[in-house]
Amino acid sequence: MMRKETKRTVGILLCAFLLCFSGCAAKEAKLPSPGVELPGQDRLIADFYTDKSAYQPGDEVRFTLELKNETQEEFKGKIEFAWYDLTQKTELPALEAQVDAGGEKTLEFSWTPPEEDYRGYLVTALARTGKETVDRRNTAVDVSSDWSRYPRYGYLCEFGDLGEEEIEAVVSRLSRYHINGLQFYDWQDEHDKPLAGTREEPAEKWQDIAKRDVYAKTVSGYIEALHARNMMAANYNLMFGAYEDYEEKGAKKEWGLYQDEHHEVQDNHPLPNWESSLYLMDPSNPEWQDYLLSREADVFAVYDFDVFHVDTLGYRGYVYDYEGEEVELSTSYGGFLQQAGERLGKRILLNPVNGYGAMDAAQSCADFLYEEVWPGSYPEYAHLKQVADTNYDLSQNQKACVIAAYLNYEVAEGEFNANAVKLADAVLFASGAGHLELGDTGMLSSEYFPNRKLAVSEELARDLRDYYDFFTAYETVLRHPEDRREWNGSLSGYQLGKDGEPGEVWMFGSENERFCTVQLINLLSRTDAGWRDDGNTCEDPLLVRDTELSLEVGEITVKQVALASPDIAGGTPYPLEYSLENGILKIQIPYLAYWDMIMIEK
Repeated sequence: MMRKETKRTVGILLCAFLLCFSGCAAKEAKLPSPGVELPGQDRLIADFYTDKSAYQPGDEVRFTLELKNETQEEFKGKIEFAWYDLTQKTELPALEAQVDAGGEKTLEFSWTPPEEDYRGYLVTALARTGKETVDRRNTAVDVSSDWSRYPRYGYLCEFGDLGEEEIEAVVSRLSRYHINGLQFYDWQDEHDKPLAGTREEPAEKWQDIAKRDVYAKTVSGYIEALHARNMMAANYNLMFGAYEDYEEKGAKKEWGLYQDEHHEVQDNHPLPNWESSLYLMDPSNPEWQDYLLSREADVFAVYDFDVFHVDTLGYRGYVYDYEGEEVELSTSYGGFLQQAGERLGKRILLNPVNGYGAMDAAQSCADFLYEEVWPGSYPEYAHLKQVADTNYDLSQNQKACVIAAYLNYEVAEGEFNANAVKLADAVLFASGAGHLELGDTGMLSSEYFPNRKLAVSEELARDLRDYYDFFTAYETVLRHPEDRREWNGSLSGYQLGKDGEPGEVWMFGSENERFCTVQLINLLSRTDAGWRDDGNTCEDPLLVRDTELSLEVGEITVKQVALASPDIAGGTPYPLEYSLENGILKIQIPYLAYWDMIMIEK
């Protein structure tokens, strides 16, 4: 949690930004010094969101603006709307609004974005009386014909006896973060027989491996609700896991993975007092492939899942097939995935835990590259970027990347550390990687998704809305790793580095035909480089104010320089003062909390 003084300072600066920006044309706006506070800030516009998570080119976007007047006086004015394509602003028609003190009102309007595919947009709402800005809120729009280009992946893990309203509440909340696909974690009956019942007579209720009740109507209800918002539903299962009684269901020991060359000890994943531990099969064995994929076909015949999400368990040491031949698991995944894609006719994802098997995933039919980072691996901020960069490199920048990384892993109770969460998301998003973290239970703190040991505060939930709006709105510059570039420069009064070390501002970025981007991640107050924050001690950021970034840019022309940040006015872009001489671009940076993105238009 941020200290009150820090939070107030941020609020004052944002308000000053808004006062200036709303009263000037974009090209004329200047960033003032902080010092003017809006008394009604965040006390009129309660929420602003879209009706779906993503849109096909040509689709109409429907917006909802919820007003709740807590300013102690009547609001009578206009709500002014605009949309941004990166730094380009276009105004939309305003709406008249009148809300009594303490009153509430809901406004709706629609907009059809440009038909260009794979574009993100920021949409802003300003509440104004005359020339005075009373409040603001932003949202984002993703126009993409296929989710795999810019995946924002979440999870579901509780499938009890839920009604339609409960399901809709979960999906509506996640849609406001623009999540466009959800993994149905441990929803199945048994790993080696995922469908409860038969195709002809599917069961209405069963228990998952942890003996938790699962209802068919809840699974189907979630899938239907996701599809209504252009979200993908992913059927999760382990590639090679079978229950202890697998022989009774037709599987064979000859298909197993063993810890010895004489098939005396089958490799297994022990589980605590659940329905069964998991006994591992050889994923390259054609008979096992046929066995499991036939049963997954039963699942897809009953439930309208879009994706088969295939899980693994990382490096298992030396393992052998029944004949005593060593099995290299990391190179055995590709054949399984190929068979899955061909036989099921569905989208495919693979989780090569800690990168074990990532090459097979990159060369497979997988929609994008997903990797779960388990505790003890890749512990530092720089490692998160390394995982993202490596995944992009493996696919020759053809597949997007999503990383499952769990914050505050060792913390037993309480709330997530907001500083740690925002810094980790800043690193991942700035590196072009999605973060599997949000779902029906809130946020993940461990690899067992139903774990509810930590809560998300209202303040963090609101801040993350800004982060996901930002990640969506600026996807066309954030998620193109082929444009990666390393910058050289200095930051007046502060340590500027390239390696994600504590005590510095970390700089990296990109360059394409139109824009250079410079990502600035604030690690100045960090005393260690550990992103997980197992001690729940991640400090408030040391706020950077009124500094100058000197950047070596070589022989380029510069049309304008703009600042955008999820920490500043919901990601609204603002022009910056700059000078360019002898290949050195000097940019005036007014403010840095967690993450700033500098966009240099050429």
